[in-house]
Amino acid sequence: MRYTKMVIKNSLLELMRERSISKITVTDLCRKANINRNTFYSHYANQYELLSNIEDELYEDIRQVVGNTMNLEVDGKLSYEICKYIKANSNICEVLFSENGDKDLLERILYISHDFNIEKWKKEVKHIDQKLFDNWYTFTAYGSIAVIKKWVNSGLKESPCKIAAFIDKATEAVPKNFIDAPFQDDNL
Repeated sequence: MRYTKMVIKNSLLELMRERSISKITVTDLCRKANINRNTFYSHYANQYELLSNIEDELYEDIRQVVGNTMNLEVDGKLSYEICKYIKANSNICEVLFSENGDKDLLERILYISHDFNIEKWKKEVKHIDQKLFDNWYTFTAYGSIAVIKKWVNSGLKESPCKIAAFIDKATEAVPKNFIDAPFQDDNL
């Protein structure tokens, strides 16, 4: 049963390298996995449930990585651990973060650490309000998403350490500008 599920999941990932989930049928999956439809339906209702299952597993794995890393409270470690996980699971990430994957998955993943980072930043910079912190996080998260997507879509050539260091350095540059010249607009 475990082997069959793995074969079905790998078949979907292979097919998604070529086309989006909306253009993949259960028949395509069964043919690729060399199984019959009854076997497929004994595990999944359809190709969308299968994809959702793969995405949820990836999300939960990364959520665990984030949780374990946050408990250590080591600066710069979180970006590295996420990038290291993505590189180690490149087969899945290359598909799920591609044009054929879910556009919001990486965003959901990077927002796992939202509350932790907001609390951390509040301790470091006490005179900035909650709205500004939320905007700051949104800015750095979307920048990180763009960098990670580019890295994944270009074949993960750079090391996770190099990508994480870039993300951390770019993220650290943002608060320094607010500390040096705080934003004074009450409407933000």
